[in-house]
Amino acid sequence: MVGNYMRLDEEYCLSEYVDLGRLGDNEKVHIVRNQVNGVIGVRKYVALDLEEIYLFLKENPNAYIPKIYECIQTDTNLIVIEEYLSGKNLEEMLKEKYFSEKDAADIIICLCNALYPLHHAKMPVICRDLKAENVILTNEGEVKLVDFDIARIYQPGKSKDTVMMGTQGYAAPEQFGFGQTDARTDIYAMGVLLNYMLVREFPMEKLTEGKFRTIVLKCIKINPEDRYQNVDELKADICNAAEIPCSSMDSDKNKFYCAQSCKKDQAGEIPFYKIPGFRTGKVWKMIVAVIGYALVTVTAWSLEVHDANGKLLPQSKLTLERLVVWLSQIVFIFFVCDYMGMRRNIPVVNSKNRFVRLLGYVAAEFIFLFAAAAICAILEAILF
Repeated sequence: MVGNYMRLDEEYCLSEYVDLGRLGDNEKVHIVRNQVNGVIGVRKYVALDLEEIYLFLKENPNAYIPKIYECIQTDTNLIVIEEYLSGKNLEEMLKEKYFSEKDAADIIICLCNALYPLHHAKMPVICRDLKAENVILTNEGEVKLVDFDIARIYQPGKSKDTVMMGTQGYAAPEQFGFGQTDARTDIYAMGVLLNYMLVREFPMEKLTEGKFRTIVLKCIKINPEDRYQNVDELKADICNAAEIPCSSMDSDKNKFYCAQSCKKDQAGEIPFYKIPGFRTGKVWKMIVAVIGYALVTVTAWSLEVHDANGKLLPQSKLTLERLVVWLSQIVFIFFVCDYMGMRRNIPVVNSKNRFVRLLGYVAAEFIFLFAAAAICAILEAILF
């Protein structure tokens, strides 16, 4: 597939990579290894008219997009060697579980960060194929937007795209000839993706409920003028709905919430000591938290425990039991509030069914109380 168009230095560059085999079912995509530095990459053949886009991605590294190592033009196509990613795409993950609202919001925020420098470039790059299959959650806990093979550069003054491309379900109306695609086209796809992550269906089939419903509806308006006009606006509403302090739009940090188990605020990472009720800095939440923690404390330390003869336990044992019960209830509150990602891998309490979630929390409370009783018995046997 390599013609005579390449220069000698480009041929030499390609010769440094050894083919390790095909990646998936696509014959044009192979895993390769650089024999000089040992770096594993992905080699693919794309259309020649994508050279400007891939050169832009190579020259403007983006923490949310695979690194482009090589971009070499031949007489028939463009050879791109990019970063190899270990992980799963969202489509694969959605076959196994739903995403919580916080997880879905965090992914959309990462995608906003990915698209911001593209949309705001001197020659804006429009992805046009943002979908679940093209978003990778890496084993390192990063969100990566992949596959720019139908991307285009926005051209002011054009009435519509020269070639109509897109994935059914995610593609905005303008991708079918109703206008030129622009940043709002990718915003349309993000609205679809947000809905898909929450209910595993497209908005036209089933619309998500709750605070993200309005955001999805605004993203997928037929008229681009009625949508969010840029990713800044979308990110701000997502952060507000998910109660996440937004970091700067051009942040080069990329860590998915589940992987790091904490959010970023404008000063950086939220420290572990910011307990539930104090993580967002909202006054009303802090007041409710103080009242809640006070009630739990008063209740636990007012607890009276009697022995088999009906007598109140000695003060030392009573203090121990009160302390353990108090700690169990504090941990239960942290669990319910998903402190440091405590409940994220427990399906029952992440269910979309509210009744199932309620049963999960009730069961968790019994488990915490049972654990407290067991710990008390063990400690009393050791200490007394």
